[in-house]
Amino acid sequence: MKLRKKLNKEYMQVSLYVIFTCIVIYVLSLVAKNITAILGTTFEYLDALYAIIKPVVIGFIFAYLLNGVVTYFEKKFSKMKWFKKRKSCRGLAVLATFLLIIVVFTIMVSLLIFSITDQLRLANFNDMVNLVNEFSENMNDFIKTITEQLNSWNIRSAEIKQIVNNVSSYLVDFAKNFLTGAVGSVSNLTGILTTIGFGIIIAIYFLIDGRMIQGYLKKVSRALFSNRFNHGMQVFLNDADTVFSGYMKGQLMDAFVMMILISVTLSLVNIKFAVIIGILSGIGNLIPYCGPFVAYAGTILVCLINGEWTKLLIALIALLIVQAIDGNIIGPKLLSQSIQVHPLLVIISLIFGSAIGGIFGMLLAVPVGALIKVIFNRYIDNRIAMKEKIEESEEEN
Repeated sequence: MKLRKKLNKEYMQVSLYVIFTCIVIYVLSLVAKNITAILGTTFEYLDALYAIIKPVVIGFIFAYLLNGVVTYFEKKFSKMKWFKKRKSCRGLAVLATFLLIIVVFTIMVSLLIFSITDQLRLANFNDMVNLVNEFSENMNDFIKTITEQLNSWNIRSAEIKQIVNNVSSYLVDFAKNFLTGAVGSVSNLTGILTTIGFGIIIAIYFLIDGRMIQGYLKKVSRALFSNRFNHGMQVFLNDADTVFSGYMKGQLMDAFVMMILISVTLSLVNIKFAVIIGILSGIGNLIPYCGPFVAYAGTILVCLINGEWTKLLIALIALLIVQAIDGNIIGPKLLSQSIQVHPLLVIISLIFGSAIGGIFGMLLAVPVGALIKVIFNRYIDNRIAMKEKIEESEEEN
């Protein structure tokens, strides 16, 4: 009787296993048949979630970047007699910070507009026609010189034409794709401005009530997670804050300094649109190796169009000196030692960042790579310390 009950129990377990396996196989087959629809629906929900989270992320980034300026104004206001009676000057500090941003942004836009209008004012219609003709003649002479040089190297003109056609087709395709992307960006301008607007509003709330939110999140974390987890998370957040704040603040200051230096340098050489090239190269300096490329490319393009070969040579030498000063003096002084990374790691980080998030990914690629480096180094140090302790205990025994 007992044997029969035991067999029935075993048969029941086997039957349940078989039924469960059949159900799993059936469900997996349904998923495999409808994988396209399932993935499409999943991505739609993820896109909707991303659209909701994006303003919050933008607001957090704005608040994180501006927190230092707000704290500075808050300390200054708290020392004034008129504000000492107030419990907190945080809101007024946030207002002062955004007013400062508006003033700086207005000055930069005014300089940009003034530079463009000044260059256009100095050039009338006949000058523009002469400029186009002169550029065409310069390019023809340049191509003729290159062709003669290639012929002296026994490279046939048919091969040259084939190379030129390939390059031309590539440039045409690139221009079409660029214009298509630009038109798409303009059509999405309303959505972009709306997202940025909500991001700024959220950033204001983060800046005003950030300490309260931070304290509440710590309280929730203490209630839900272990002390070990909270300690590890605190160490991680401290590392992230050190790396990101050091990199972003240093990179922003470096971009601002290079914006001024390049604008002044090219203006002294009397390069047209010097301020525009300086501003664009300063913005490009936020991404490693991008700022110098913008400065050199802009200078070469402007000088080629105007046929100013002597100015081009002087400007390139001046830019080379400015970039050397930035790379060896300004950059190392502004960037914290805790985020110094090898150039190879910078390039690898930029490749991954570009593949994952485009320009935005490239902006965050280097600090993320530096943070991974810090975490990995700490892990290696802890492992070495642990092994040394084990070896010491074994020697004592």
